Amino acid sequence: MQDLISMVWRRLPLVLTILVLGVLISFYLITSSPRVYEASAVIQLDMPAAIDQGSDSSLPASRRVQLIEQRLMARANLREVIERLGLFADSPLSETEKLGALRSSTRIESITAPGVSVDSRMSLAAIVITAQAETPAMAAALANDFANSVVNRDRENRQLRILESQEYLRNEEARLNEQLSVQERKVVEFSARNEDSLPTSQEFLQTELAQLTEMETTLDRDVMTLQRERLSLEAGGTASEARPSASLVQQIRSAEIELAQARRTLSPNHPEIKRLEEILDRLNSGGGSGGSDVIRRQAELIDAQLAKLNEQKAGIAARRVEIDRARARAPEVTRELEAMNRQQRRLQDRYNEISRQLAQVETQQMLMENDQTERFVLLERALPPEYPAMSNRKKSAVMGVGGSMALALTVAFVLELLNPVLRRSDQFARATGTRPVISLPYRLSSADLRARRLRNIYMVALLVLGALVALWLIGKIPGLPSPGVVSMPTDGMG
Repeated sequence: MQDLISMVWRRLPLVLTILVLGVLISFYLITSSPRVYEASAVIQLDMPAAIDQGSDSSLPASRRVQLIEQRLMARANLREVIERLGLFADSPLSETEKLGALRSSTRIESITAPGVSVDSRMSLAAIVITAQAETPAMAAALANDFANSVVNRDRENRQLRILESQEYLRNEEARLNEQLSVQERKVVEFSARNEDSLPTSQEFLQTELAQLTEMETTLDRDVMTLQRERLSLEAGGTASEARPSASLVQQIRSAEIELAQARRTLSPNHPEIKRLEEILDRLNSGGGSGGSDVIRRQAELIDAQLAKLNEQKAGIAARRVEIDRARARAPEVTRELEAMNRQQRRLQDRYNEISRQLAQVETQQMLMENDQTERFVLLERALPPEYPAMSNRKKSAVMGVGGSMALALTVAFVLELLNPVLRRSDQFARATGTRPVISLPYRLSSADLRARRLRNIYMVALLVLGALVALWLIGKIPGLPSPGVVSMPTDGMG
């Protein structure tokens, strides 16, 4: 320790010079470092039990924080913040530089909920908005402004999105409803035009064909019966000219028997029954005596019945042709009808989906009106900070003094190593292992005394000058301002 004290004493001017210069340099760095204040506001994400499934709430926390940051850092929003808070009032910066400075001085971070996956929409617990400015009040005002923008505009943005969604979904629902009505009319008109070719009509047509065949067989049998009667009537008329005609009573009796037999086998509206009833009426009225006239009238009636039966057979044949044509067109009609039905089902599915989405949006609106949706709550407002965020002057000053002292001692020690001289008896004893018999003190000469006086004057002047420069650096000398501060992005922000 005595050697160290001796070394420092001998190298004291050099040590003081390095120490004063180091302290002054550290003071300059401290005073020239900018004072930037930082304030933070905390926004909590409140999620009630009845939460809506909005477009934002289903996103992961990282993505949602990105969306919030994009909305806050938009050019229009930043311009409004600058105008509202009066930032960069006297700054010569351009608008782009002002916006860039404001973006770089604002930071948005997310706090995730513990035990929740980062990909879950429930992982976002809170948002921290941090702002930097030249003054504590401006830093707090800037952070609170962004926080209020998130809290207040979030509900407005949600309401606006809901109204826009409702308008779009209602217009789409009306459009799809109109298209569905048009498509339904097309299907009904197409089915009416091609009723016999529809797939649902094929079984009925098959049954109708069987009925037509049966009816045609019955008509053929009736035609043959009438033709036989016609032949019998002609044969009977020829015989009546050669031999006496039968008595009127016998004719009436025969007509009654034939009518009774026909009623047991034929329907009441059958043409044969009508013909027999007319014959019986004529015989009862006494018309049976005129045999040739009766035969002629009977022949005309049979011919009229044959003509009607032939017309019915022609109608059945025409209907059979229509059925054959309809069955031939059935595959094409089926394909067209299926295509129209598919289009109708697609429109119906789209209509149902739009209706479901509209109901969901209306539910979201109802939940928002009842304050049951996810919302941001300003949990902690930003307060003006007491100390700058980017400089710790006391710590920097202590580190500067300590570093300067270490550098001075290191230089002095190196110089001692470069000039090893035995100056005391203890050093001689350690170096040689023997103690000197006698040691005489060094007597200072007049030159040494002048050098010592100059040394003392230099050290005193160095200390005085160093103190003055230090006071100037920290701005304690009236009329002499401290050196300029390094420019920062927050310059002009209050």
